[in-house]
Amino acid sequence: MQNYAIVENGVVVNVIWLNDGNAVDFPAAIPLADRPAGIGDAYADGVFTRDGEPVYTPMEQAQATIDELDAAVVDYAYQNALLTLGITEG
Repeated sequence: MQNYAIVENGVVVNVIWLNDGNAVDFPAAIPLADRPAGIGDAYADGVFTRDGEPVYTPMEQAQATIDELDAAVVDYAYQNALLTLGITEG
């Protein structure tokens, strides 16, 4: 059993708990797994969006945060190396 989004005309109109074996009885049902899509979210081309932004799973959101932090650390290290060398960017 898992959450499914009922999608009509590209919009989530309901979220239901459904046995995977019964999913064929609900042709508009899209499995959510752990994606927190909800009523009013859009669905197109296999992607749920909210206010134009993808609806990420908690793991995807965590990975995006890690990626942002990694980029910030690399930029910080680069700026620190430039300062150490006495180089200023202008």
